[in-house]
Amino acid sequence: MVKTVVWSTFVRPQYKPAHFNHSPLPFLKLSTPNLSFRGTNTVHNKRSNWPKPLSLRSKSVLAVAGADPLEMAEDWNRTALLVIDMQKDFIEDGGPMLVKGGKDIVPNVIKAVDVARQRGILIVWVVREHDPLGRDVELFRRHLYAAGKVGPTSKGSEGAELVDGLVIKEGDYKLVKTRFSAFFATHLHSVLQGVGINSLVVTGVQTPNCIRQTVYDAVALDYQPVTVIVDATAAATPDIHLANVFDMENIGVATPTLQNGANPKLDLYEL
Repeated sequence: MVKTVVWSTFVRPQYKPAHFNHSPLPFLKLSTPNLSFRGTNTVHNKRSNWPKPLSLRSKSVLAVAGADPLEMAEDWNRTALLVIDMQKDFIEDGGPMLVKGGKDIVPNVIKAVDVARQRGILIVWVVREHDPLGRDVELFRRHLYAAGKVGPTSKGSEGAELVDGLVIKEGDYKLVKTRFSAFFATHLHSVLQGVGINSLVVTGVQTPNCIRQTVYDAVALDYQPVTVIVDATAAATPDIHLANVFDMENIGVATPTLQNGANPKLDLYEL
């Protein structure tokens, strides 16, 4: 018997063309604050619910009753002062890694160290010391360690020494790092946890690199409070410095100065 297969007629459904909404996404309609950094301590914005500009803050949240930034901790034994990269290659004129604003903050870093010693605060000297052949240096810097050249902050070199006026003393702690953050591939967190430190005060250079990355890692590790002394840290220009200070404030970092919370003009740079 021959079976007959009858194919029914297939009617293709009529699809409507897709409709795309080309209007701007909602988040693109949000107003953006008008920021401008003018080489002073003032961060300008026109959005009422943003943090007050630095120059409008009568006191740091930590600098109360005339106290200096290093008096913010109820228990100084639980606070550490980090002094970051205050080495000759970063600070002195002609240094291969010169941070233009670094030389002018040396007196304030010295003052911060002196106050920390008086309070019994642990001082951690965070320094870069690299293999003379550059084998532990970031790839983008290895050309500075070519044969016959003394690369920046090479171990044992004069450029790796602390600037004049800053001296490691008994009871201080020296930490060698090879990257921007003092926490990256080091034992800093273990050391601080081991002695009960939960609060950090940060000084040194430079703000967008080693200061910022160390601070962000400290916040991620739940140190509280984390304080950056504005006039004891520096960058290549005031604009760069203040832009990064602004960002750090917005993640809860305190930013007083050594002037009891006031923020004098940051005219420390010869541009």
